[in-house]
Amino acid sequence: MIKKKPSPTIKILKLYALLRRILPQHPLRHEIEAELRKLEAGYKGELSLNYHLSFLPEKDYLIIFDLRLSYKTFFFQIDTLILHTNFILIAEVKNIAGEIYIDTDFNQMIRTKQEATEIFPDPILQAFKQKERLEDWLITKNYPAIPIEYRVVLTNSHSHITNTSQNQLVMDKLIRSDRLVYEIKKLTLKYPNPVVTPKELTRIANRLMKSNVPANPDVLAQFQLSTRDIRPGVHCTECQSLSMERVHGTWWCSDCRIKKKDAHVHALTDYALLIDTTISNKEMRHFTNLNSLSTSARMLSLMNLPSNGTTKDRRYSLDPLIKDLSFVSKSY
Repeated sequence: MIKKKPSPTIKILKLYALLRRILPQHPLRHEIEAELRKLEAGYKGELSLNYHLSFLPEKDYLIIFDLRLSYKTFFFQIDTLILHTNFILIAEVKNIAGEIYIDTDFNQMIRTKQEATEIFPDPILQAFKQKERLEDWLITKNYPAIPIEYRVVLTNSHSHITNTSQNQLVMDKLIRSDRLVYEIKKLTLKYPNPVVTPKELTRIANRLMKSNVPANPDVLAQFQLSTRDIRPGVHCTECQSLSMERVHGTWWCSDCRIKKKDAHVHALTDYALLIDTTISNKEMRHFTNLNSLSTSARMLSLMNLPSNGTTKDRRYSLDPLIKDLSFVSKSY
């Protein structure tokens, strides 16, 4: 059973919003797009892994994607966690194309693609560290010592592993995604005896889920941008312009002529992702290019957002928009 499905991270959604809101010719656009492509590759890798894991007996496994746990003074993240009554498997997902060489002597992964070479951290070492930290985390919560295994899973069919068979660590820990289910079946033979009951395993999975702390980075700070770089306006989800206007109770795009009733909700979601998770009537009017105080007040009221303060200084919480995500546009 999948306890937590793969989904776009909040950072991916923030980068979409950022690319919608900065100028097309902004000098940092290419850098932001490169960061987004990297994160999207990881997400697509998890989706493809989800397909392979669907062939496991659902009643025997609990699966958690994108788990981030507090550990001492920092956090550690696990791409995919597969829980069984006999063992736990950490799957570190890599969706990388090109020629790949794992250098375990200097703890690096070298990718060569189109005559360009890139250096990445050693994913086998990364997964091993996750194993150690998860072991400590479970001990501090007084759970039984379940054996923890780890594998680095390559999900891209265009990756070419150049390591020789002489490196046994790489041979043991690096696999392709279509081998994952076979690898899990091998582990059931290696660990034939249950360490916990199915009910205890569910308690552990629920505790992990409850302890999950999704990363929520400030992307403006990361790229050294300010709110002055963020263009106001209501975004048209059809033609991607920021030129929608409020006409006779609806939003009208002067570029593609489409009409939308709720386009302002998309704009407020961008505001929550990039600027602040609360907003005033005045700030909404500025961000949506509305002139009418009563119109913006009515819109905010109809959205049934939590609010505090008096009529004059009332602030509305935009958290429900982020939690829902149905109004987060995945285009720019």
